[in-house]
Amino acid sequence: MKKKACVSLDMTMTGHVLNLMIKKRGYTVSEIQKELGLSCPQPIYRWINGQTLPSIDNLYKLSTLLEVHMEDLILPRQDEVWVVYRRQNPNRIRRLETYRRRYFGKGGDRTRRGGHYDR
Repeated sequence: MKKKACVSLDMTMTGHVLNLMIKKRGYTVSEIQKELGLSCPQPIYRWINGQTLPSIDNLYKLSTLLEVHMEDLILPRQDEVWVVYRRQNPNRIRRLETYRRRYFGKGGDRTRRGGHYDR
């Protein structure tokens, strides 16, 4: 029987997805802060910047607030999809575009203008 490999989460890509979903639903960081009952916005900025991940409780609240499954907010590290090292790939958006192309098709679910996705 083949053993399954241990999967780790990609904090940078998860932060990008959180940021996109928050903006897509029309929330601001301060509104998310109030909805989650946080005393300051710094944890949200840390999630968005890929420095930390939300706790399970906050992830559940976010998924309910953003009307998506918890699994849609977190991404596993998949080195075959994107380059993780910043030195080789200083443009973080390129990794996100690669993810979108792979999982949502050529155009993704967003329109492109001038080579960049609308934000």
